[in-house]
Parts: sequence; C-alpha cells; structure tokens
Amino acid sequence: MLTAQSESCWSKVAESPSLQDGWYTARLTSAKEMLPVIEAVVGIMAEWGYSQKDIFSVHLMLEESIVNAIKHGNQNDPCKHVEVRYRISQEHVLVEVEDQGPGFSLSLVPNATVPKNLHKPSGRGLLLIQHYANWVRFNYWGNCVTFCKYPSESLVGSPSNV
Repeated sequence: MLTAQSESCWSKVAESPSLQDGWYTARLTSAKEMLPVIEAVVGIMAEWGYSQKDIFSVHLMLEESIVNAIKHGNQNDPCKHVEVRYRISQEHVLVEVEDQGPGFSLSLVPNATVPKNLHKPSGRGLLLIQHYANWVRFNYWGNCVTFCKYPSESLVGSPSNV
C-alpha cells in the first residue's frame, strides 16, 4: 500500500524536454531518468557539428551536475525534482541544473586536489565541471549551477530541425 506522501510523488516523473523561448526544459526525480536528457543535449550538439571533445565535456558536466543535484541537493528525495534547462547554438551550449534543496556554499566544499582528499571516492564533480566549462556560475542560494561550453572548433552549418 502506498502512503499519502508517496502517492503525491507519482505526479513528479521525468518529463520529455519541452521547448520555450529557445530553452529546452526537463524535470527529473532520479539519476535513472537523466540519460534521455543527456542524449538529447549531445544529439543536438552533434547536429550542430560540435567536436567529440566538446560533446564528451558537456556529457560529463551534465551527468555530474544532475547527480549532484539529486544526491546532495534533493537528498535522493523522489518527491523533489531537478530541472535541467539548456540552449544550444553555434556560439555555445548553455546549461542550468536546479534542484529543490537548500543549496550550498562553494567555499565549504572540500578541495578534491589536496592530499588528504585524493583517495576519497567522491568529491570531484564540481572540480570536473569547473575544468571542462568555459565558465560556471552558481546562484545566490547554491541550488542552481549554470555552465557554458564554447565550441573548441569552428562549426559548419546549422541543423535543419533546430
């Protein structure tokens, strides 16, 4: 038997990305739901002609930011969602990942590169995002990360269906 709280969670399932004002938006409640969103982003990037290096970078940053939002932001609460917004053009890939958690302060995140943290199995997601993105910003509350990736090579043409 389902409890009242778990019944209310049934309405919050992954949605197919929707397009509004040039931004695609998808909502997820678990890491199991992120693959279609990541595939949609890298698919559009491939249509634009982004390099495999850039596609790998965005794939990694998306995966890390979504997992961080679900695990650390929403504390794996299936009643909370993570909203992923993205906009892809010849100039850049712009992604926002926002959770419903209380947020965090970047200054309080342990440095993954100091010797005492090198053997820890986690803690490198933010480091990877900051390494691969051209720029990264966090909102005031620390529950939304925005990152941008510029093409590392000139893009030829534009996709026909974007």
